[in-house]
This record gives sequence, C-alpha cells and structure tokens, in this order.
Amino acid sequence: MKPFTSLLTAALLSAASLSACGGSENRMSIQEQTEKRFQLNPHPTKAYRIKIKINDAPGPLKLIGDMYVGYTAQNCSYVINEFEGASTNPHKDIPNKIRQIGQDEYESIIYFDAMQDEDYFGKGVCKWEVENFGTAFKATGKPEETTFNVSDVMEKLIEKKTLTKYYWKARYPYYRNEDGSIALQNDGIEGMPERAIGYTEFGSDSINDFGTKQRKNLFNITVTLEEMKP
Repeated sequence: MKPFTSLLTAALLSAASLSACGGSENRMSIQEQTEKRFQLNPHPTKAYRIKIKINDAPGPLKLIGDMYVGYTAQNCSYVINEFEGASTNPHKDIPNKIRQIGQDEYESIIYFDAMQDEDYFGKGVCKWEVENFGTAFKATGKPEETTFNVSDVMEKLIEKKTLTKYYWKARYPYYRNEDGSIALQNDGIEGMPERAIGYTEFGSDSINDFGTKQRKNLFNITVTLEEMKP
C-alpha cells in the first residue's frame, strides 16, 4: 500500500520496456532491472519502533498487511525511459512484520539504515533515506470493505513523534452515500449484480477537514515513533 499515498507512488511510475529479444531479462522494464540491483544493509543498526493505536472505531478492524517502509536515494538518479530521457530516484519498499501488543494496538520494528549505501551507477555512493511508511485495516478483510489506510511521510513522524489520522465512522464497514445508503457499483457490466465499492480511506490530519456533523462521528488511529537504543 504507498502514500501508502506517497509510499505507493513509486509503483505508479511508467517505464518503457526493453527489446524483447534476448530472453525474459530483456523484457523487464529498465526500472525493474535497476531496482533488482539495490541491496539491503546486512547489518542495520538504526532501529525504531512504530506503534499504532486504534481509538473508538465503530467496530472490529483487522490488519490486512505488513508495515511497508519506503526508502529513497535523493542524491542519485537513473533513466527509466531512454527514448524520452525520463529519470527517477532509486526507491525501494520494504515490508516489516507487525505484531499485536494489546487491544487495537500494534507495533513494528523498522530500520532507518535498512538499505545499503553503495555506488550503484558508477557516479558516487547513493545515500538512502527513509521516506514514508504505511499499513492498512479493514472490518474483516473482504475486498468490498473500506480500507482504512494509515500512512504518511516519515519526516513528519520524525518531527512530531506522534501522528493522528481521523476517519469518518460512516465509511465502516462499507462506503456510504450522504443519505446513509451503501454505495454500490456493477462494474459497468450489464446484468451483473451491484456490489459495494472497495473504497480506500486515507484519513485526515485534522478534524477540521470534516463537516460539522461529521466531526461528531469520527474515530482515529495514532502512530508513534520511538528510537530503540542499542
């Protein structure tokens, strides 16, 4: 999941394919081939604990994935489309296991130095920095249920140490219209039964992002960051 919105954006970059001759390796995009070269740090030391606490949710919420952490080397770049000359910075998403530590409480141990600083392009050492993080919850895990995404840029979490995301309870467990009815779709196929929309709710940083009536019907998820001393 990227920002989780920005956490997922690297996966959306368009890359031109190489010539099909020469086997499957040549059919991979330049971006995919390059990302395979990026290495994990075999001995990371900068450990941090991310804690997640769900508060006043309208019902049970089930964790539906790992904690994904995105890393970027801003001082390096490489061409992903030779014809257009488009380039991007090296990026890598790393999944981290999350464990439940209490009622509606979770934690994940991440490493800020999880990526290996190395001269990947013959132009100097690429310096990796942690960029963003994210995970998500659903009522039970069904595809048509609302996904409550918890994500942000890591810089903000480092600065504030605690972030709070607010969500409208009316979106649980399904996306609903303003009149309270469940929003349905039939995928544009005639004769197919309508089903609930698999909506993703990214949450808001402030209750002021909601209308007056909505503010009385919110729940929130807090994320805290703690450095782990050796």
